[in-house]
Amino acid sequence: MEALQTYIGGMRLSPVVTALLLFFGTAALGWITQWVLNTLGRRLIAKTRSDLDDIIVEIVVDRIKWIAVVAGAYLASEELALTAGAANAAVRQWLGYGQGVIFVCFVAVIAAVLIRVADSSVKHTMESHARKSSQKLNEALLPLLNRVINILIFLIALIIILHHFGQDVSSLVVSLGVGSLAIALAAQETIANMIGGFVIMTDRPFRVGDRIKLPSGEIGDVQEIGIRSTKILDFDNNLIVSPNAELIKGRLVNYSYPVEQIRIAVEVGVAYGADLQRAKSIMTKFAMEHPDVLKDPAPAVFLVGFGDSSLNLLLNGRTNDYRLKFLVETTLREQIYYAFLKEDIEIPFPQRVVHLSPPPHAPH
Repeated sequence: MEALQTYIGGMRLSPVVTALLLFFGTAALGWITQWVLNTLGRRLIAKTRSDLDDIIVEIVVDRIKWIAVVAGAYLASEELALTAGAANAAVRQWLGYGQGVIFVCFVAVIAAVLIRVADSSVKHTMESHARKSSQKLNEALLPLLNRVINILIFLIALIIILHHFGQDVSSLVVSLGVGSLAIALAAQETIANMIGGFVIMTDRPFRVGDRIKLPSGEIGDVQEIGIRSTKILDFDNNLIVSPNAELIKGRLVNYSYPVEQIRIAVEVGVAYGADLQRAKSIMTKFAMEHPDVLKDPAPAVFLVGFGDSSLNLLLNGRTNDYRLKFLVETTLREQIYYAFLKEDIEIPFPQRVVHLSPPPHAPH
């Protein structure tokens, strides 16, 4: 700064002029940097394979001039504060207030830029991983990671601001640690559910839209995976809200992953003495003709048991969409029922024969 306070043309620069030179010089440097990044910088990064650097440059270029303006204002205020005499105590005090406001604005602008860069970097990394692994982007994990990163950047910015104003940051960190421990002990279940949500979002045992069976036996489609709980819509159109901690502890069945194919099973009982081959042929025929039943693997009929009143046959097949399971099974049951009626193949039902005999000493 002292180099600016020299004689120029036989005249010594005043503190105000020096401050103005610092402000406009820093602002001009910001505009020049922005122009360089917009021209040469974009040409250089266009040659790279990754487009992450393009995203980062786009974020920085739009804000570099504002960073330069705030930085210039801070340098100018610092120059005025240093050159103000001891007699100008009030001026120095107001300059100190102004410096504090400008410093807070400067840290806020830098933090905003870092947050944007971090959010864009995380999203780009997850999208790249999803493309390479041929998986869908985890839309539930992205907001969680961005929120954690934003909180960390905010805390760091807050600590820097407090340190600038002479506050004891170490005591604040200790207080935060003690407070965090108290909160953790008081909210164990909530924290366990939050950890469970993070595990679900990273391990991905199910995704939004998947049909799952809960440990309690309910079946439904996943509507939302939150930090604390997961929302599932069952077949009665009721919303089940299940804590994440219970989901990661229990045993889940995912009908949608890794493929949406699902087995269809139709069990039919025929009377003893019926023509088994004819019954099996009819059941197989309807399965092969159904448009939603896969031909590979081919559907097949098996004799799975001898019941009290019937021979139990099981039709096994597969459909490409788990959402069609009940509709396909219902259609096949109706077709088999009417075909058995037409072919006189009896579908028995349980019967009981009761014999009444008189007591041994009853009079005749």
